[in-house]
Amino acid sequence: MKIAIGLLLSVLASGCASVPSSEPLPFLPLLAPPPPGTEAIAHTALISGRLVVERGCVRLAHRDRSTTMIWHRGTELGRDRSGLFLRETHNGQVVRFGVKTGFGGGEMSQRYVEEAYPDVAQRCGPPYASGWISD
Repeated sequence: MKIAIGLLLSVLASGCASVPSSEPLPFLPLLAPPPPGTEAIAHTALISGRLVVERGCVRLAHRDRSTTMIWHRGTELGRDRSGLFLRETHNGQVVRFGVKTGFGGGEMSQRYVEEAYPDVAQRCGPPYASGWISD
């Protein structure tokens, strides 16, 4: 009986954490891991705006345009009853779509992205920036 109650509670708790949806999640481009023996470079610039979905891709709406963001590893995309969100897996910080927020990151050249991330360039389009959820 205790096992059945435990299973029921875990199913109910997981139902609160996420909501199954027939709608697929948008494309979340991630930076490639750095080559072995090297470390990733983190830009210290700050980009602010609202997370949006355009052309099926996660983008950042800011000023009078939107930018395709290529996220640092450790960034997850999810959906719950409140909608889409990004989560930073190292510290658990969550950022909701549509809410103005600041991110660490920096602009990336169109040529570089077209060469290094052709799927992102074809699917999402310019302009581009790298990003991470900052504290």
